[in-house]
Amino acid sequence: MSSVTLEILRTNLQELNLGFASNYIDSFLHEHSREERPLVETLCELFDHELTQRRQRAAKTRLKLSRLPAIKNLEEFKIEEVEGITSKKLAELSSLAFVERHENVVLMGPSGLGKTHILSALVYKACCQGYTAYYMSAQEIIEELVKAKRQNRLKRKLASFCKPHLLAVDEIGYESFTKEESTLFFNLVASRYEKASIILTTNKTFGQWGELMGENAIATATLDRLLHHAEVVIMKGESYRIKNRTKLGLMPNNPLSSAKDNGK
Repeated sequence: MSSVTLEILRTNLQELNLGFASNYIDSFLHEHSREERPLVETLCELFDHELTQRRQRAAKTRLKLSRLPAIKNLEEFKIEEVEGITSKKLAELSSLAFVERHENVVLMGPSGLGKTHILSALVYKACCQGYTAYYMSAQEIIEELVKAKRQNRLKRKLASFCKPHLLAVDEIGYESFTKEESTLFFNLVASRYEKASIILTTNKTFGQWGELMGENAIATATLDRLLHHAEVVIMKGESYRIKNRTKLGLMPNNPLSSAKDNGK
């Protein structure tokens, strides 16, 4: 192929917005110049390169927009150290079928069992699989809703929170809600009800949500919509952070009994 023809081909690829194929065409032609393959196979490989690069770029963009603070993988989760979740259940969540069905996932349990790890891993996988996702702590999302309400932008803010396929809300229960905040959180859950998925982590049982939200009626209405189509995973066990500190000798094997002894 002459240099003029190659330049025309490269220009045409760029005009067709096939930028990755255009940048790859030199090495591609060099690699395949001596191969005797059907033309259709050669073209398929060229366009497959374009599609692969586009998908990778799109995944990176979705991940950046998700605001996920750290990338986690489900393969790194130490499932053998946590009760209440099985390999089968983890694989089911990893399939992201709940996102397709517009269902929710609730990861419940005390601190230090890896709830945020699982949530983050599912957000990461969703971004890689072509879904849009958005991550926020419970306190962050409440602050944004309160701010939007006071600026008369609540409707617009709720609409923006309804756009991603998956909304991840982390650490519900570490701070109680005021009545205003509880109402706003109910509005958020109701706005996504049967339209798009929510995955959240909480250290509170559902029986404690009345106290958490300051009013049983709002808590009941919120849970009614949140749990209607939901997978609830109740995790049990000892905090891995405490385990690690104990192994390093930074904490006694039984910190509670030690504290009692010191108090005598």
